[in-house]
Amino acid sequence: MDKEMRVGLALGGGGGRGIAHIGVLAELEAARVPIHVIAGTSAGSLVGVLYAAGLSPEQMLALAMRTSWRDLVQLTMPRVGLVSAARMEHLLNDILHNAKLEELPVPVAAVACDLYTGREVVLREGNAALAVKASCAVPGIFSPVPYKDALLADGGLVNGVPVNVARQMGADVTIAVQLHQGVQKTQELNNIFTILSQSFEIMQRSQHMDAPDVLIVPELANHHMGDLARVMPAYEEGRAAARRVLPAICGLL
Repeated sequence: MDKEMRVGLALGGGGGRGIAHIGVLAELEAARVPIHVIAGTSAGSLVGVLYAAGLSPEQMLALAMRTSWRDLVQLTMPRVGLVSAARMEHLLNDILHNAKLEELPVPVAAVACDLYTGREVVLREGNAALAVKASCAVPGIFSPVPYKDALLADGGLVNGVPVNVARQMGADVTIAVQLHQGVQKTQELNNIFTILSQSFEIMQRSQHMDAPDVLIVPELANHHMGDLARVMPAYEEGRAAARRVLPAICGLL
């Protein structure tokens, strides 16, 4: 009997663009592509943890449709971050019933960066909501998250699309979803979100991503990282991008 190929999903960061991950998952489910392990960075960790906990793409889409930044963050005195993600942590704890990563039905990892050392930190145990909060903590915007002897911030600083982590978790076949679109020379840099998006695009150019077996790149150049309003266009582009590579995925399984 042939051994079943273990499929690992590596979900990259990208702020509001992460809604496209939900579309990717919906398309993979429709094609009955199994997902055995998930590794996520930033927005990818959020979608990955929710999916690993058993939420369907339809449930996540409904959640995204009714969620705004006010539901997730609140302004703070700007000592270590402009906003606190405590609301997001509380919301996730309510949804996940305070679950720990190691308790979720699908093995999942959230990638963060230790600001003390600059090293990648892979979170695979402990409170799931706290892990997502750490993985999404964009420096200077969100307050960093103390964790053991580390101070954790957005995993995109060190590993924008954690293909290597999915392989370390036992994946035989890796499917990566990359949300960054490259530096946009024509983009208007006229607010904090467009500037933040462009900054992360520049940073991503210097990072090495392990080559996945299949790479999914939704076309999201018109969606900046802070865009939570255009949910359906991002979702549908995620589905379309996954659909384009389904023959390659099915050929590996």
